[in-house]
Amino acid sequence: MGIEKEIQVPNLVEDFAGALKLYDDGTIIRTDQDNLIVNVPPSLQNQDVKSRDVVINEELGIWVRFFLPSPKPASSKLSLALFFHGGGFCFLSPSFLASHSFCQKWAATLGIMIVSVNYRWAPENRLPAAYEDSMAVLQWLFSASDPWLNYHADLSNVFLIGESSGGNIIHHLLMRAHACDSFDNIRGAILIQPFFGGKDRTHSENVCPRDVLVNVEACDTFWRLALPFEAHGNRDHPFSNPVMYFPLELSSVIGFPPMLVVLGGKDCLRDRGEEYYEAIKVCGKCKSIDLIVFEKEEHGFHLSFNETDPDNQEYSNNGRLMHEAALFVSSNSH
Repeated sequence: MGIEKEIQVPNLVEDFAGALKLYDDGTIIRTDQDNLIVNVPPSLQNQDVKSRDVVINEELGIWVRFFLPSPKPASSKLSLALFFHGGGFCFLSPSFLASHSFCQKWAATLGIMIVSVNYRWAPENRLPAAYEDSMAVLQWLFSASDPWLNYHADLSNVFLIGESSGGNIIHHLLMRAHACDSFDNIRGAILIQPFFGGKDRTHSENVCPRDVLVNVEACDTFWRLALPFEAHGNRDHPFSNPVMYFPLELSSVIGFPPMLVVLGGKDCLRDRGEEYYEAIKVCGKCKSIDLIVFEKEEHGFHLSFNETDPDNQEYSNNGRLMHEAALFVSSNSH
């Protein structure tokens, strides 16, 4: 009789709403049972904003989606914004419907070209992978020979826009951006509800309802999945809680471009964002930094558009946000 081998069944160590499961043998399973993550292709047929995809690094899966408003002024080039999507470092991409619609709307309203960045996900590629990918795109931007960039973009007027984990990416990108020869061409950065964390709970985290889409438990899970293995899920890591390491980390930074921080009053991340704003404000290395708080909004409000009802609160605040962003871009352009 042969000796029967015991079958080792991997144990589930992380489960984010059934959409992402991580097992102790390293197996990762992603599902979208409720079809919540809808992806859309680019379109050159859209009359208001044309879009197309460009691969930067096929091996690593780094690519971007261009958004070009049409028509543009015949005699001038457009300011350009690099956009970094959210998703807790674990989900979404430039093709995600909400991200695509956001970039399309902002490109048309602000009259700028937007380049939306696809970076590698965690936990397959833990931080700093997303930072490295974003830096690679920034460096590519100023050295590429893409026809849309050459013909339409004013690369002396580059802005960074990031939402949630994308806002976190912007901070770490600015900490590294001095390695980019064209850093001075970065005219400003807009951080929308940036994703930061920490071991000790803040007031906005303590009072956040559990039934909202982005709650404290979700944030904790994302950090366990995104932080390097050696961090052991410690949310006081420099990637998640950079303010804890100020001013030492800022000592090597020459300076920050003008910044705009946008927060939601009902977002569990509100206090983290305000703490970050205050820390940058007092560090003395930022040309200017402004804060806007939408008191009645939860996390991700900026991705929802309802143009059929001008009195709708979401539409009103989205309109106000785009207006403030347009002023920020125009006042800081070269």
